Amino acid sequence: MEVVVSNMWYDKLMLNIIDTVIFDLDQTLLDKTQSLVNFANYQYEQYSLDKFIPGRNEFIVKFSELNHMIMPKEEVYRKLIEFFKIDWNLYHELLADLNHKFHLYCVGYDGLHEMLRSLKREGYKLGIVTNGRDFYQRNKMSALGIHGYFTDIVTSSSVNIKKPDHAIFQIALKHLKSIGRCTVFVGDSIQADIIPAKELGMFTILKTKDASSMLPDAICDDLMEIPNIIKSIGSN
Repeated sequence: MEVVVSNMWYDKLMLNIIDTVIFDLDQTLLDKTQSLVNFANYQYEQYSLDKFIPGRNEFIVKFSELNHMIMPKEEVYRKLIEFFKIDWNLYHELLADLNHKFHLYCVGYDGLHEMLRSLKREGYKLGIVTNGRDFYQRNKMSALGIHGYFTDIVTSSSVNIKKPDHAIFQIALKHLKSIGRCTVFVGDSIQADIIPAKELGMFTILKTKDASSMLPDAICDDLMEIPNIIKSIGSN
């Protein structure tokens, strides 16, 4: 007996129609660099750190540098206290303050909401795959007001898997009921975002000002360009 399969999912599979967009969070949607500056400035004032560090900018630069590294936040504050000889009695207070208030100083890149609204209007399924503590990353998204745009959010701590492990991307694809060749991944890291996404058959957009890489399918630093780039990728 001949079996005829005719449904929308199969048609999309055969045509490779892009129906899903997955984003990294930090330095892709969230301006992590500016957010760190904002929070460091706040903590310098709030805890009168000028008693230990006369130069405010010294603290901001060191705080930002350490938070851009992959290390536990406990280690970040240990290093800050040792480097600047801050009173150890402030250690737990500074750390708790970061955990509970950092999101209040977070900012997104220009065009963030307009871009996400445009993709939702076009009918794309949207997801996030991000490394980081679940509560910490979700607090950032809520502060940016973007939580509601996404069908699925996968954080590394919630599944005990970190990018660039393929498994965390596969979890998102499964939750979104999508497949690699019908998906675009947008991220700022070649190693953690672009390489694994491409290895799983996804199209990729690198969020950066550096246009030298040949690995991603597209490069842009303006979020507002992303909907048109995705359309262009899908039409090729």
